[in-house]
Amino acid sequence: MTACKHENFAAAVRVARLEDSGRFMAEIRISCTACGAPFQFLGLEPGLDLQGARVSIDGLEANIAIAPEGTQPSPLQRMVHGVQGFDA
Repeated sequence: MTACKHENFAAAVRVARLEDSGRFMAEIRISCTACGAPFQFLGLEPGLDLQGARVSIDGLEANIAIAPEGTQPSPLQRMVHGVQGFDA
C-alpha cells in the first residue's frame, strides 16, 4: 500500500452567528478526498478571537472572525489611514 500524496481536497465552511456579541465566525475544515485525512491549521493559537483567527485545540478547525463588508475597516484602510475604528 502506498502513502497518499494528498492531491485533492475538500473544504467545509460554516458561518456561526455569535448571538451574544453580534459577531460572526467562519469555521473551516479541510480534508484529503482520497484518504479522508483531516488537515491541521498551522501558525494559529488555540481559542476564540472575535477580531482575528484562532484554531480549535486539536488544530483541525480554523475559526476566523468575519464581518459584513463596510462594517469594519479593511486591511487597506488600516494600512493607509492607521485607523483603529471605522472612520471612512
